Amino acid sequence: MNQKIIIAGEDLTDLKEKSLRIAGNLADWLLACQMPENHFFAESGTFYCSCGPDGKTFRAANWNLAFAIMGLLSAYHHFGEAKYRTGAERMARYLKSLQIFTPFHPEYYGCFREMSPQTPWCYVRDTVSAAWAMLELYRETADPEYLERAMLWYKWFRQHGMDRNGWPLWGIQFEKAFDGPENAIRIHNGLHGCFHGGSLNFFYQMYRQTGNEEFVGDFYRNIADKFVSEIQQADGFFRSVDALTGKVPDADPQQNLHRGNDDLGTLGLAGAFRITGKEAYRESILKFFRAVFARQGADGGVEPSCAPDPVILNAVFETQDILNGWAPPQNALRNLLRHLYSRQVRNSENPLRNGSFDESGDGWVCARSACYALIVLLKIFGNGKKYLTAE
Repeated sequence: MNQKIIIAGEDLTDLKEKSLRIAGNLADWLLACQMPENHFFAESGTFYCSCGPDGKTFRAANWNLAFAIMGLLSAYHHFGEAKYRTGAERMARYLKSLQIFTPFHPEYYGCFREMSPQTPWCYVRDTVSAAWAMLELYRETADPEYLERAMLWYKWFRQHGMDRNGWPLWGIQFEKAFDGPENAIRIHNGLHGCFHGGSLNFFYQMYRQTGNEEFVGDFYRNIADKFVSEIQQADGFFRSVDALTGKVPDADPQQNLHRGNDDLGTLGLAGAFRITGKEAYRESILKFFRAVFARQGADGGVEPSCAPDPVILNAVFETQDILNGWAPPQNALRNLLRHLYSRQVRNSENPLRNGSFDESGDGWVCARSACYALIVLLKIFGNGKKYLTAE
């Protein structure tokens, strides 16, 4: 790595030591939240992805596991401690148990369940992340099983994962819902989810790994085109739209979760631009950057949540060579990190909170911001692997 750390003209070199210390805390938090190995325990290997100040916890979904695996493998490469690779391998074993291979439902063969081997549904975007983890595990281990699992998911997706417009579905229900209102299934297949722009990077990475242009063929370009022409709005942000009318609904079912955090959509467009050279993709990235940095407040954040901070930093880092000289406002990236770092919880009395981020300022620590930050900080400031890249 170069001695100086400069992103889009902004020198962040002086933040290296602090950034790596925070990344180490994040990696240790993931291990502290991981379920112990036990032959009688169905959840061995998964982890608590969200922990509240009152002791309440939530277990990881497939996409949480995917990015935690990437983060821990990156920590292994930077810090050199085997415990991080072991933790990632245990998460991978659990994630494999979510992939569907039953002969009784061939229409779901290769897809992933959302949270447990019994969960009767999934969000399709989350299964993209699960398959993405399989690809990265193959790159890490050279075990062909992982690449085959990613391929099987892809085959399922091409056959069953998109609507008639070629837009990826919001979700799939495999079996009837469990009893009780807390088990209600909330799938909005009448909407085109804005988060699917981030799906593009998985297909791009499959192309980069295999050389097979099918992964970036017509279906891929259709998603990229619709992401720019239908999902991105005049103000620069990406919003879910009605599948029939193309209009933004009055109420976003995700409460603007993916306004500042574009769910890796600009990263996906960067890959599409590198393949096609299509100027509309570059202009879309720039349009989003201008919009999101215009929202940056005095605290350095672009949203009350700190989850967008590492996502935006990573997007600028990965696209800085294609931005035609554009750069964020002065100190904008430093201020993103200031906002992010201000949310780290240091509470040695509770290992399920210690080292992660109070993501929304409500006392709950969350793996969304933690895993994105772990991946991005180790890539930029350390010797971590290049996950979430548009190369």
